[in-house]
Amino acid sequence: MWLTLDDLGCPACGAFVHPLLDACPSCRAAHASRRDEAAAGAIGAVRLSEAPETLRVARNLTIRYTMKVNAIGKDGSEATLEAAVAHLADALTYRMTGDAVQPTDDAVLALRDGGLVAQRRSSGALLAEIPLRVIVGAAARHGEVTLAYAAAPATGAGEAPAGVAGTSGPLFLTVANRRGLLASRARDDHFEALARWLGVLATAAAERRWMEVGLPTYLVELGPSAGDPVESAAALTPRLDATAPTSATGQIPASSAPPAGEPAPASVQASLVELESLRTAGLVADDEYAAKRQEILARL
Repeated sequence: MWLTLDDLGCPACGAFVHPLLDACPSCRAAHASRRDEAAAGAIGAVRLSEAPETLRVARNLTIRYTMKVNAIGKDGSEATLEAAVAHLADALTYRMTGDAVQPTDDAVLALRDGGLVAQRRSSGALLAEIPLRVIVGAAARHGEVTLAYAAAPATGAGEAPAGVAGTSGPLFLTVANRRGLLASRARDDHFEALARWLGVLATAAAERRWMEVGLPTYLVELGPSAGDPVESAAALTPRLDATAPTSATGQIPASSAPPAGEPAPASVQASLVELESLRTAGLVADDEYAAKRQEILARL
């Protein structure tokens, strides 16, 4: 079954939840993960971001936040969800706080190169740059939205933020309406729309990523945000192997099995490589590394 908007919402608090998570980052309520389906390929995230009903929302948001009907061509070329969310994000100057940013009342948001970028409006100084594919949650409350995202994506832009290398879960960034008598007063639906549609874009970016590099590698990039990255990646290997052709008896045909003396299966090699990269990055202790290595080798 293809992904729907309902699949991206927490049943308890209504926040956006990454479809591969089994708990909401905002309230920790249980969430039905789509990890099994994702192990086999696409689950419809990109399709959802480009669906006609989504593009209708994009068109309405674009008109509302640009005040220009002519901003949309006759072919609807400007009514993409990414363009609409960019207009939405850029509509205000925000108050911003978070685990890895300097608090400010002078932040602006933009979508750039597949990521959400926060800068100071006055100086243009970079405050945060978060790839869409590592955003795992977005909760809208009165006058604000809080994003949850992977602390140190393996292939994201830049190094891990100082002081958060040992984090056991996602980082959080809160973007809110500015304080002050002259500050614009954003309506709650501004932040609700930002959380929901940014979540759809994040899910589409995530699907493109795991289709490109494989789901185990993508889960490692999410790190603690998706649970134990070693367990998450290793647990997928039997599911991926299960897609191999089988005979009428249910056994893998002899022609499919690696002959004795040949290199380890690619899935085992990939797990070992990923485990080594986690050890190098300091994400697993030596005893955890040894135990997990033995477990992976036992699959040979």
